[in-house]
Parts: sequence; C-alpha cells; structure tokens
Amino acid sequence: MIIIDLASKILADGYVCDHCLGRQFAKLLSGYSNKDRGNIVRNAVAFALDSGDTIKIDPVNLQDIKFRTYKIKKMQVPVCKVCDNIFLQVPEKSERVIENIKDSEFDTILVGARLSGRLIDNEEQLWESVGTEFCESIKMELSRFMGQFITTKIKKDLDRANPQITVVYDFEENDFEIGIGSLFIYGKYKKFMRGIPQTKWPCSKCRGLGCDSCDWTGKQYKETVEELIAAPVLEETEGINSKFHGAGREDIDALNLCGREFVLEIQEPVKRSIDLVKLEKEINKINKDKVSVSELAFSDKKTVVDLKEKKADKTYFAVVELDAPITEADIKKIDVLKGKIIKQETPERVTHRRADITRERKVIDISCEFIDSKNIRIKVKGEAGLYIKELISSDNGRTKPSVSALLGVGATVTALDVVDIE
Repeated sequence: MIIIDLASKILADGYVCDHCLGRQFAKLLSGYSNKDRGNIVRNAVAFALDSGDTIKIDPVNLQDIKFRTYKIKKMQVPVCKVCDNIFLQVPEKSERVIENIKDSEFDTILVGARLSGRLIDNEEQLWESVGTEFCESIKMELSRFMGQFITTKIKKDLDRANPQITVVYDFEENDFEIGIGSLFIYGKYKKFMRGIPQTKWPCSKCRGLGCDSCDWTGKQYKETVEELIAAPVLEETEGINSKFHGAGREDIDALNLCGREFVLEIQEPVKRSIDLVKLEKEINKINKDKVSVSELAFSDKKTVVDLKEKKADKTYFAVVELDAPITEADIKKIDVLKGKIIKQETPERVTHRRADITRERKVIDISCEFIDSKNIRIKVKGEAGLYIKELISSDNGRTKPSVSALLGVGATVTALDVVDIE
C-alpha cells in the first residue's frame, strides 16, 4: 500500500501530470519512462477506487479513466501544478534546437535544461509532502526527455562523457545555448628551422595588444609550430581557434629531427569528418623545410592529459664552442657525467616564468667528438627535464657538474638538435 498512499498524497489536491507523478517513483522498476510509471500508478489508484477503497483523490486526476462503479464528475483538466505542463513544450522547443544545429557536423550530443525558480519551488513543496525516497528531480527528467526527443529526431547518439555538441535550454527565458566541443587531432611533428617556437608568444613590449614593434600582430615571433600546423586544419574544419598540446617542447633555437607527440585542439569546428591523410600531405607541402607532421589521427581529451603527464628521456646533439683551446685528450673528462645525477637550479634564461628551484636529473649517456681545439660535438641522452644547454655551460655555476667545469673553459651551445624522444 506504500505506492497507493504516496500517490494519494500527490493527487489529493490539484492536477499532477503523469511525468510528475511517475517521477516520484523513478527509482522503482527499470525500462520505464517516468510518464509510463505515472500512468501505471494512476491506474493502480483507479483500480483501488473502483474496488471500493476509500481514497481522497482530486477527481481532476482521473478524467481519462473509465470506471465501472466509481463515479466522478467530468471537468476540464487544468495545468499540472508541479511542472506547468512543461513536458508538452518539449517537441516545439526541440525543433528550434534542431534547426540551429542542422549545419554542424557531429555524432554525439548532450542536452540539459535550466528551469525557473518557481518550478523548482513547486517540486520542493511536493517533496516536503511526500518525501524523496524514490524520486528524481524535474531538471534531470526534463533534460533526459528533451535529449531523447532530439537524438531520436536527428538520429545521433547521446553522450554524457564527451559530447561533440552540448545544448542547454533555458525554459524560463525560452532560449538556449549551444556549445560545440573541440576536435582533437593527434600527431608527431618535426622542426627543421631554428627560431620557431612551439606555441605563440605574446609580444614582450605590448603583451599581445599589438604595437609597432610586433607589426601590430601581438606576437613575439612571426611563425610558430602551432600556427604552421593549425592553419590548414582550421581552414578545413572551419574552426574558430586552436590550442596546441605538446609532449614537452624544444628550445626555440633547437631543431627537432625525431618527431614530438602533440594533440591539436580545434575549437568549435563546423566540420569533423576530414581526410587526415590528405591534410597531412597538405601541411607538409605548405611548410616544407620548416615543419612536418606524421601519424595524424583523431584523438580526445584523455590523450591530452596523457601527453602532459609523459616523462620521456631525450637524446640531443649539441655543437659547442669553447672560450679557450683544449686538446683531444681533454674530452675524456666529460665521460664522468655518464650516469651522473645533475643538480640544476632553474636556468637564468627562464627564471622570469618558472619557480627558482633546484632539480635533480640524470645523464643517462654522453659522448663527445673533437672537432678542433675550440669546437666539440656532444651527444647526450638525459632524463626528462634535464636542461642540456646548462649541462654544458654550467649557467654561471647553477648546474653542477657541467661540461664547462670539467673542461675548465667556458662552453656555449651554438646548435642543438633533438634526435630521439623515448
């Protein structure tokens, strides 16, 4: 009798629609909509009344039921006292949404609802009367109901985790917001020209606002790896902006000859089903001798997180100029760095943007080639986070030990190439 007792409280005073009646029993039975539950409960109450049970029910809630013995006076069914018949508005409002998203390319969608404070108060008043043991909120049901209507109509999938489009319908304002999820493309890039940073740097003078110094671009550098790769993708997808997520980065004056993983995020794309093989060829053709990409594949947010958490060992070739002459025998002194833990204070060149702390990183392997008395070539494999330029120069003693200290002469990297990323 628990169900009948609860139902009689809900239906005792004023009309309550099947959605709002059934929602109070949402956690009972599976495979039914709340509207179905409401209809079942309403009929159960009608059975009890027709069998002679004495239950106080507002007869307006029984207008569509044909009784054999129980007598009720026919009357016009009013508006639901809980939801104001808001569920009847869903088809018309859904069609408005569909009209506005029809030109966007997507496979998954998530729909949400925003309600007036009055409707929420109506529901809370009902909960005070009958409790919340088996119920769910009107906001949850309305979001689901509208989402099911839209996805059925447009034949797309509902996705709560990673929707490509989100819709939030404000029923009080009778308007909606559409959010277009980003498109993520994984790949690897190589950089063949020095002086190109990985991502955009705001102009140091105007901080990105635009000035004579940066030719009103707001950028410190004319080109970046990000922009060179993203431009053709933005054109193809008709996205509004891009974000570049790299698995680390090389210095602006360093080449990357081995391929560094990245995910390019295209914001608010109109098109998603693009030909990545064709796009890869186009990017490489446009950026010949600057940047190339490979292994392009559709990706997701999780890959971005994984890339940021990766700690990859890297191998570099460094051409080093010495302040004073050495002999070929002197380069053997560098061998002691192999397997050595290096203590590095934050390099002077980046202290303006990074915390000044001391890091410990390992030199996994190192070898040296003698070019002449004032020039050597070093191959070094280091643990993720090892500053190679400072390992060689000592950075005014902020890195210990260092190539410069071991040789007893000043040492400056004149060319640096990333040749392997594990």
